Amino acid sequence: MIKKLNTRAFTLIELLAVIIILAILMTLAITSMSGYITNARKDTFITTAQSFAGSARLSFVNGDYGEIGRGQCIAVKTKNIALESGSKDSPFGKPYQEQASYVVIRNISSATAETDKYEYYVQMADSSGNGFGLMREADVERGNVIQKNVSTASVPTDSFQVLPESVSASSTLNLFIGGVSGSADNSCQLINIF
Repeated sequence: MIKKLNTRAFTLIELLAVIIILAILMTLAITSMSGYITNARKDTFITTAQSFAGSARLSFVNGDYGEIGRGQCIAVKTKNIALESGSKDSPFGKPYQEQASYVVIRNISSATAETDKYEYYVQMADSSGNGFGLMREADVERGNVIQKNVSTASVPTDSFQVLPESVSASSTLNLFIGGVSGSADNSCQLINIF
C-alpha cells in the first residue's frame, strides 16, 4: 500500500495576500522611521545651537567680545565660534548660512542695577532653509525647528533675521521670547558683529 503525500502548496491568492500584508507593514515601518530620523535631526539642531550659545557665553565671560552697554547687544556668527565637534554643516547635511546663523548676547540690566545681566539668543539656518529664527536660547525646542525639503526654501520663521554686512547707528535686532509667533518681545541696538 502506497501512502499518498499531502502535496498541497500555497495558492496564488494566499501568496498575494502575504505580499500585500508585508508591503503594508514595510510602509508603516518606513514612515515611522522617517519621523524618528527627522525628530533626531531637529534635536541635534537644537543641541548644536545650544553648544554654539554655550561657547559664545564662555568667550564673552573670558572678555573676547569686549563690553556691552545696557540695552545693547552683539552678534557672533557661528562660523567664528569654535566647537569641539568642529562640524560646520547642519544635521540635515547642509552648510550653515553665514549671515543667518549667529548668537546674540544682550545686556538686559536696568539703569539702576548694580551688576550687568545678559541674555543669549540664537538663530540657525542652513543653505536649504532648515532652522529657526532668532529666539532666546532657552526657548528653542523641536517644534520651532523648520525643515525644508527644497533648495529654494523660504526663510524659516517670522523671527528670521539676516545680519547686516556692517553695523550702523540704526542697527537693531528684534528678539523673540517663548517661540516665534506674533511680534517681537524686545529689541536691542546691535553694536558689533564678530
